[in-house]
Amino acid sequence: MTRRLALVTGASGGIGEAIARRLAADDMVVIALARRAEKLRTLAAEIDGAAYAVDLSDPDATTAVCQQILEEHGTPDVIINNAGAGRFISIEETSNEEARQQLELPYLAAFHVTRGFIEPMLRRGSGTIFQINSPVAVVPWPGAVGYAASRFALRGFTEALRQDLWTTGIRVGSLTPARVHSEYFDANPGSVERVPRVEALVGTMTPEGVADAVAVSLRHRAHRDSFVPWRWALIAPWARVFPGVVAWLFRATGHRRLHQKKDTEGRHRG
Repeated sequence: MTRRLALVTGASGGIGEAIARRLAADDMVVIALARRAEKLRTLAAEIDGAAYAVDLSDPDATTAVCQQILEEHGTPDVIINNAGAGRFISIEETSNEEARQQLELPYLAAFHVTRGFIEPMLRRGSGTIFQINSPVAVVPWPGAVGYAASRFALRGFTEALRQDLWTTGIRVGSLTPARVHSEYFDANPGSVERVPRVEALVGTMTPEGVADAVAVSLRHRAHRDSFVPWRWALIAPWARVFPGVVAWLFRATGHRRLHQKKDTEGRHRG
């Protein structure tokens, strides 16, 4: 039997690398995409896969690399849209340029990669398109406006794509893990301090734990939206049933501006 072909974006480190390694261990042929060429080459050699260095925020470059992959490998059976970026910053800290960059990754990157393969997938009548998202797409928190907006866009893309591809044979799903201990926070100093303290209730994860959850989801829930770990899976649905209550919890335990702290202290003294 022909081994299934899986494409993973943002695969040069962290969650993406862990997913690529896990899918290769599950006997898939993995195509890894990211910007860091040297790390990708090392990964591809270790998992006997293929690597393409590309800036997925560039739509023309993304279209070109998708075409190259189609010519050299064929149509992927599984697309994992994992590439992401963006700092946790408030609106007054966000320039117009950075807001645009935050939208490019992850949302527009996921759109352009999916668009690059969707026509041959439709002709074949099968495949899986799977997004890796963030809890901020379920419940926004203070101090992460642009990041949250892009993640909400990715969530909307997932849900709309599922509707759009209904009856085509192509499955659309996502996995939203709680905070992951990865190099993202090393590359974005100050972001971890803006994660709401309520995180302690839902737990944290490793990239390898997320990769294991992706493998399980692809086997059993590839057409649905999943949440891990189990405590976050219990809490996340309540955000739709009682959005105000859950939003208050994240707001009350989240980032406060300096003047907000002073105002709060003043009210307490009064």
